[in-house]
Amino acid sequence: MTGMTEITEYYARQYHRLAENLPGQGTEWIKAYRHSRLSRFKTTGFPTTREEDWRYTSVRPITSREFSAIDASQPVEPDLWNSDQHLIEGLDSYRLVFVDGVLRTGLSDISPEDGVRVDSMANVLNERPDSIQHHFDLEQTEESHGFTELNRAFSKDGVVVELGSNVALEKPIELLFLSAGGESLAQPRNLIIAREGCKGQIMERYLSVREGASLTNSLSEVVLEHGAEVDYYLIQGQSSEACQVSGIWATQASESRFSCRTITLGGALVRNELKSRMLGVGAHCDMFGLYSLSGKQHVDNHTTMVHGAPGCTSNELYKGVLNQRSRGVFHGRIKVERDAQKTDAQQSNNTLLLSRNAEIDTKPQLEIYADDVKCSHGATVGQIDDVSLFYLRTRGISESDARSLLTFAFVNDVLNEIEIEPLKTLLESMLSNQLIDDQ
Repeated sequence: MTGMTEITEYYARQYHRLAENLPGQGTEWIKAYRHSRLSRFKTTGFPTTREEDWRYTSVRPITSREFSAIDASQPVEPDLWNSDQHLIEGLDSYRLVFVDGVLRTGLSDISPEDGVRVDSMANVLNERPDSIQHHFDLEQTEESHGFTELNRAFSKDGVVVELGSNVALEKPIELLFLSAGGESLAQPRNLIIAREGCKGQIMERYLSVREGASLTNSLSEVVLEHGAEVDYYLIQGQSSEACQVSGIWATQASESRFSCRTITLGGALVRNELKSRMLGVGAHCDMFGLYSLSGKQHVDNHTTMVHGAPGCTSNELYKGVLNQRSRGVFHGRIKVERDAQKTDAQQSNNTLLLSRNAEIDTKPQLEIYADDVKCSHGATVGQIDDVSLFYLRTRGISESDARSLLTFAFVNDVLNEIEIEPLKTLLESMLSNQLIDDQ
């Protein structure tokens, strides 16, 4: 069985095999950047449960396999794309389709409106790398680990989106990431730049087109200028053998609004790291999460809200439904810097256990250095209320339907935060089918 040192060396060898064909390698700063990130990856390795931030999440399902990046020059197999299966009925979007982390323009629908620029990360690194060098130089590194460094070292593709000043997107930009299984490795790298006063919706959606093990290691950076508003969606519905580590890092200027909705309905091991740094006066951030798992699936939601300026507000609500032997982890951190007076931050994590063998580890955390603040946090763990279940049964409702109704009532406040109606309808259907299958 492959050990930690061996698996680290395996990915280092894979980097050297792919290095010359990675985008931007002809540019000196990109080449140096990749080498430095690889060096850091080899030093840090993958995280272990000995580290506090990974105490409840073992990455053994990932490190016990050898995942491989695909050759981007290979054509997509015809049976991988079924629009009826992968698209959201009724959703009109600007859609970019990635297969194992590589953009496939033939499957995409890229026709953005005036004031919006959308391009693949590979094209930008090859053709105009200096336009995004500033964002690479200012990366958040204080909480980096082996997965983030691996992505930085040899991610192949992703997207760069720039919403122009005062532009209001007419429809969402949808980033659809498909995994073909076969122990494939996908490492999307995305950059979203929201200029002053703009408004838009961005959706990252991850699906498996085949059963089988795969690893998606994604990293997205969202930069909001003064007054910008971005609604962000992270939707995960991969196969029961798929693993995913996702990072979404937002930086907010004054009066900006960032709302991130994370929905996890599949995957063997899923780790979501969300962080917002509110650096301008009056910025606001929402984080809403819903996770529903069964079998031996595992999800770890690791969130950080940094209030770095006066008058910023935040609201965080995560709800989970765990069945059979599934396990959830929630670690939510609110940090209020010394100068961030008049902060208002609320955080809550509630989990419903449908089985005696299901497990949740929850850790809400406040770190406050300012005096004039209003902050609260809390967590609850429980089971379906027997009195409510009995009441529904006496009204002629079957036990399975009654359980589904009570479960939907439990998560409904998170579902109601989804403003894209076709997406909300799809998620309600997926959740309903999942609950029926788990009965």
